[in-house]
Amino acid sequence: MNLNEYPTAIAKLQAEVFDLDQLIDQTCTTTKQIEAEIDSAIAFDAALRNDAQRKAKRQQLLDEHPNYWEQQEILSQYRSKRESCFIQLCLRRNEFSVLKLEKRESIARLELQANS
Repeated sequence: MNLNEYPTAIAKLQAEVFDLDQLIDQTCTTTKQIEAEIDSAIAFDAALRNDAQRKAKRQQLLDEHPNYWEQQEILSQYRSKRESCFIQLCLRRNEFSVLKLEKRESIARLELQANS
């Protein structure tokens, strides 16, 4: 990759990380909404008399919910993809920094030779 291509590649990776962050936030919100609905149902269930019963019922309802575990899996996939993308972003930034330093060193050598 040429020096002048790095800013665009870095910006593209930053945008990907941002998009994944938004997807992660949306998925977290969805899972929290599911949990809130279940917690509300449990709070008003007079048949549940103690915390142990409420916790067991909560887990049962989460296990039975059609979308909860699917959302958890999607969340896990987004987080993995985000981490991978972030690693690539850091790599590109570091490569860019090294390439800039190498160019500076090359210019300094040329100036040193010209002054000798």
